[in-house]
Amino acid sequence: MALVCLCNGVSERKVVRAIDHGASTIEEIGRHCRAGITCHGCHDTLQALLDEHCRPVVASRRAALAC
Repeated sequence: MALVCLCNGVSERKVVRAIDHGASTIEEIGRHCRAGITCHGCHDTLQALLDEHCRPVVASRRAALAC
C-alpha cells in the first residue's frame, strides 16, 4: 500500500476509491478521504491520479469528464 498523502496517512487505494465514487477535483478527494487538505504537498500526485482515472467522454455534443 503506497501512501499518497503522508500528513493524513491516505493510501493511493483510498484516493482511487474516492475518484471511483465521484470525486473529480483535488478538493472533492479531500472531502472524501482527507488527502491533500493539510500541506498540499501531494497535490501533484492527486492530480496525476485524477488524470489517470478520469476519462473524457462525449455527452450531449460537449466533452465532459467521467470519473
